[in-house]
Amino acid sequence: MTKDRNMKDLVYHWLGRAVESLESARSELDAGRLAYVVNRLYYALFYLVTAALAVKGENHGKHSAVRSSFHREYVRTGKVDKTFGKLYDELFHARHQGDYMPMVTFDETVIRQQLQDVEKFISEFSGKIKQMLEM
Repeated sequence: MTKDRNMKDLVYHWLGRAVESLESARSELDAGRLAYVVNRLYYALFYLVTAALAVKGENHGKHSAVRSSFHREYVRTGKVDKTFGKLYDELFHARHQGDYMPMVTFDETVIRQQLQDVEKFISEFSGKIKQMLEM
């Protein structure tokens, strides 16, 4: 396989993981497990952004590095709307709270809105990522 083929496979792998995480978030919401919804929403964005960075040849081992690169390459340059950068940051912090802080609670109304926002971002940004692959 060529390097380009490997990169495309990797990008599509991460895009698939983003969609799977979003589907999992919906299931967790139906079950009323809000901390798990937050976790899955964050990972949906994390995988989506990882795919976008892979197109640029970037691969990071730390969540903070992925976040920093996303803002540098996409948010600050205007390639991604700042509202999506803010959403990523909100879920980055909320996921950390939900995973590591005991007895944290989340507002279901806020989470439902975040779910809709993540759906919109995945829909819009995955198309752009696929276009970047063809360039």
